[in-house]
Amino acid sequence: MTKDENELLTRVSGDAPMGQMIRQNWWIPALRSASLVASGRPERVRLFGQNFVAFRGDNGKVGFFDEACPHRGASLALARNEDNALRCIFHGWKFNSEGVTVAVPTQPNNEAEYCKHVPLRHYPTQEAGGIAWVYLGQGEAPKFADLPFVGLPADQVVVHRQRLECNWLQAVETTMDSAHVGVLHQSWLEHEMTNASVNQAPVYKIRQKEYGFRYAAVRALGDGRSYVRTNSFVMPWYGMISPRKAGDTTRSQMFFSVPIDDENTWYWHMTFILDKPVPHEDYIFPADRDNWPPVSSRSADDLWGQDREAMKNGHFSGFPQTLGTEDFAILLSMGTLQDRTKEYLGAGDGAVMQVRRCLMNSLTEFSAGSVPKLAQHEKIDYRSVMPLGGVYENDQQWQTTL
Repeated sequence: MTKDENELLTRVSGDAPMGQMIRQNWWIPALRSASLVASGRPERVRLFGQNFVAFRGDNGKVGFFDEACPHRGASLALARNEDNALRCIFHGWKFNSEGVTVAVPTQPNNEAEYCKHVPLRHYPTQEAGGIAWVYLGQGEAPKFADLPFVGLPADQVVVHRQRLECNWLQAVETTMDSAHVGVLHQSWLEHEMTNASVNQAPVYKIRQKEYGFRYAAVRALGDGRSYVRTNSFVMPWYGMISPRKAGDTTRSQMFFSVPIDDENTWYWHMTFILDKPVPHEDYIFPADRDNWPPVSSRSADDLWGQDREAMKNGHFSGFPQTLGTEDFAILLSMGTLQDRTKEYLGAGDGAVMQVRRCLMNSLTEFSAGSVPKLAQHEKIDYRSVMPLGGVYENDQQWQTTL
């Protein structure tokens, strides 16, 4: 990969082409719905290098604006949330959840007419899967992707996230990297997904899909059978990961990494079950759902919190907190923006390379003035992205999962 290609793939802030493409063609996960309390405080939101403010009026509707008041630039995160509107505490200018300026008390004459000309930038929102989503593009918003969790009851979806000081693509690529599962996470595999550690060199079988691609990571078990994890990559950043229980067709984990800016990312984790409530597990029901899984340390000075004593005692990675903590240490260790020109890739990186192709091909189409094929939501069957995993007696069995 060249330096220019790496820049195109990773940069999303300001006028960066990748950021423009994603903002124009996809709805963006902004924050957890539960963090917006009716008539409560506004929440600051930073996405793609821009600062916004979100709030929930007493009627339950979510408003989403540029953070700076259009009058003098004071933060609307300081505003009063009243009457389904934000009132700036600097001069009392008031903006409702529809983005309409409804009061300018400092205007001595023709206040109502003056309000019509205040250029407040507001953005469409909707809620699904316990997340408040926002459209940051220009013009009419695209169709919302009908992913499998959309429309499920609240108790069938659990979502949490963690902030990471690294570029968003590093996290997306790690989500799609099945080869690392049997290595980095091998201490956790003693309790689950044990077949992933039997063979640490999966063979990738990739099939292009209208939403991105689907791939099988095939691990021969030495007795004629294969352990297969069939995952889906859904543009621009969703990884649908095989369930821990073989043959489970109703449960899935979905990981997605949303850019705060070029060097910071919200790493989201969603668990959902199609036909029943998600049972309580400490890992997916943390006390602070905006700070989970834990980051052991954010500093290279102490090797991101690695516990060498735990390694002496048998833990492979030295990050015994959670499986996610292991991933985060790796992501942070790459630096805020990985230099992919120095990589040396192999057969175990097939899915990672395919992620990059999806993004670059879509960017080429967008730059030519077209809606990318992988963003033509009306033509995409998002319900077909559910992953599968299990032990198969022969190749014909697992090939049907693609």
